[in-house]
Amino acid sequence: MPAHQNLIYALKDGQITSIADVESGLKCGCVCPACGETLVAKKGSKVTHHFAHHAGTNCEYGYQTSLHLAAKDILSKAQRMVIPRVSFTFPGTNKSEIISNETEICIDHIELEKRFDDIIPDIVVYSGKKYFFVEIFVTHQVDEKKLDKLKKANISTIEIDLSNVNRMISPEELKDVLLQSNNDKKWIYNAAIPKWINRFRQISDKMKVTHGFTSRIYNCPIYMRIWSGRVYANAIDDCWHCQYRIADTEEYILCSGREQIAHIEDFKIPKKIRFKQRSELIAQRQAEPKTIRYCLLCGAVMVERWGRFGPFWGCSRYPNCKYTISQE
Repeated sequence: MPAHQNLIYALKDGQITSIADVESGLKCGCVCPACGETLVAKKGSKVTHHFAHHAGTNCEYGYQTSLHLAAKDILSKAQRMVIPRVSFTFPGTNKSEIISNETEICIDHIELEKRFDDIIPDIVVYSGKKYFFVEIFVTHQVDEKKLDKLKKANISTIEIDLSNVNRMISPEELKDVLLQSNNDKKWIYNAAIPKWINRFRQISDKMKVTHGFTSRIYNCPIYMRIWSGRVYANAIDDCWHCQYRIADTEEYILCSGREQIAHIEDFKIPKKIRFKQRSELIAQRQAEPKTIRYCLLCGAVMVERWGRFGPFWGCSRYPNCKYTISQE
């Protein structure tokens, strides 16, 4: 079998054990964790140490099951573990938010393959008053059906990817992959994400997109642009880059500008302070020099130009936009 399929973990007296911890040959006293057949420990000087089926059986699931059990064994004995950063991107936007950074947690205890209704996770990790699932990915990732169940049950789940282990990984190396900081661990679902998205939605206003030569949002809460006394924002030039854009579709934008909340940390700022900041911003925009004008068609800044009939205001996006205003 290919080198990456060599068994390096087996069962001895019902316990998972490494090839490094047993005697050579049949004296190892090990069996295959998948099929239960007797194994031979091959530990010669010319071959990489590994287990082989005594009868020469080509066991399809031996490698997968052995690595799976070894990972569970390591996690069951661990006292601490690094869990990945929790972050998300707001729906339909390029705006992302970090809920919590990568951190090391204490493991109080774990349970293996405990049933939660119709879900059987590989491992349940308990830390303080919280718990989360851990799924070990060797050959099969968590499929959409199981992921949907996890979301409905609202249970945070980490997937640890061991599918790229293509060498004889030692127990120490495997322990590092499982417990330390690396790119092989990720949240496939985290219950904090929908909670925070919903919290942002609750404080946001649903702003209608008015389509025309350009797409506009009237009554912009932070007074992005003002034309003829009417407040608005350009949906592409302004809203797309705005920190208060929480979600959008072709028909509307969810805007948190009225509450002055762009990030999770902003929820900790008292409303009185946030609103004072917004009032100062609006006052600043309203006090802009009257010589600053905006194109009525596309919202870009107008610039002073000179033509054969004298001075006029022309769109700074010319020739893409040819809107002009007479200076008379």
